[in-house]
Amino acid sequence: MKPFLPMTLLIVPLAGGAQTLRDPTRPPLPVAAHRDTVRDSVPRLSGIFTSGERRAAIVNGRLVHAGDSVDQLAIEAVLADGIRYRQAGVAHALYVKRANPTFKKPAAAPIRVVSGVP
Repeated sequence: MKPFLPMTLLIVPLAGGAQTLRDPTRPPLPVAAHRDTVRDSVPRLSGIFTSGERRAAIVNGRLVHAGDSVDQLAIEAVLADGIRYRQAGVAHALYVKRANPTFKKPAAAPIRVVSGVP
């Protein structure tokens, strides 16, 4: 009976305190509540399309026109460079970010060396 007692003392602590091991190299799980709050707070305007007098915009990955609604946003107008929308009864405007093209001065013409060899 004495050999059985030490074995029992070894097994009982292992069974009672078992925890799942977590991989320390795995990134933490995203917090869904924070991600949803950020996504809902500011819509993402990806582009404006114009065809004659009709305009469309891509808002939060969806094609919308004036009068449409997407993700609790009421699109009031699609402008040439942005949109006017209403969210929770408050009017907002959002504009497309324009890239500032930076043109570098062209390089000087290459120097041509005349070698004199035909």
